[in-house]
Amino acid sequence: MGKLDLSLLKEFEEGLDTLHPEKSVIPLRILGYGEISTVFEILRDEFSGIAFKRLPLFRDIDEAKRYVDLYEKYNELLRSIGISTPEYGAEIVERDDGLIVLFLYQELLNPASICHKIIHKIPESESIRLFKDILSYMDKIWLYNMDMEGKHALGFDGQISNWAVTNYEGEDKLPEKPSLVYLDTTTPLIRVDGEEQLKAELFLKAAPPILRWILKKLFLQEILDRYYDFRSVVVDLIANLFKEKKPDLIPGMIDVANQFFVEKEIDDYKSITYEEVKKYYDSDASIWSIYLSARKMHRFIRTKLLRGYYEFILPEKIER
Repeated sequence: MGKLDLSLLKEFEEGLDTLHPEKSVIPLRILGYGEISTVFEILRDEFSGIAFKRLPLFRDIDEAKRYVDLYEKYNELLRSIGISTPEYGAEIVERDDGLIVLFLYQELLNPASICHKIIHKIPESESIRLFKDILSYMDKIWLYNMDMEGKHALGFDGQISNWAVTNYEGEDKLPEKPSLVYLDTTTPLIRVDGEEQLKAELFLKAAPPILRWILKKLFLQEILDRYYDFRSVVVDLIANLFKEKKPDLIPGMIDVANQFFVEKEIDDYKSITYEEVKKYYDSDASIWSIYLSARKMHRFIRTKLLRGYYEFILPEKIER
């Protein structure tokens, strides 16, 4: 994508009301909430057709530039192994108060083409076919990681909401050959000789200070590692169907996943079970629910008690 009007983006940032985004000087439309950041559309003609993710995480411009370099490299690597991603770009804004904010952006796709929407429109047999296609795409990453033998590795979040079928036309049947695109490229997980290239501690800045040490000590490495383990990514994808209110799809997808891994002849493969998936989801949902509550308390202290500024846009509630 081409460069954006940086002065207008700065005007948007300076007028952003993180507590009440709908009251911002330049209006925006929330498209979705992640565990760390928010995806939105800026309602100005100059930004039409673009989805933004805003990261106010950086100490200085150089740190933000290093993130941009890694973001671009991640997209390039995914495309080089056959994973399609939307057109993308990045801009760094320095606010008048000194806060450094990175805007990552992508081509805005038709919301109906996102896979967590599609599975509510198509029958179970078509959802299973979609799942098989997603597995085959994810397999490209794991084959790449195996070929690189630890010298280089890509991490991945394969949740159903991170995929789109760009040639889906809103029918009760998928196209004969779904054109899959992977959306979640804004967390560029790359390891070189086993060393994480992303400074993962950046994301701890979104947590209340009292939690940062605990999260780093107990959870950060475990969370990162799961994105480099094919089986763990698949378990996470299937478990996410509870959140998407489609638990009826879980048994069939478990069967497909187990058959897929058996055919790959992975040594010591342990079959995925429904009980494992449910336990994983309950644990994950509980952790992120507590995390969101802690962030809201931190926001209250910063804005109401200390009369300060809170950098992040938080959802009132995430359905689980």
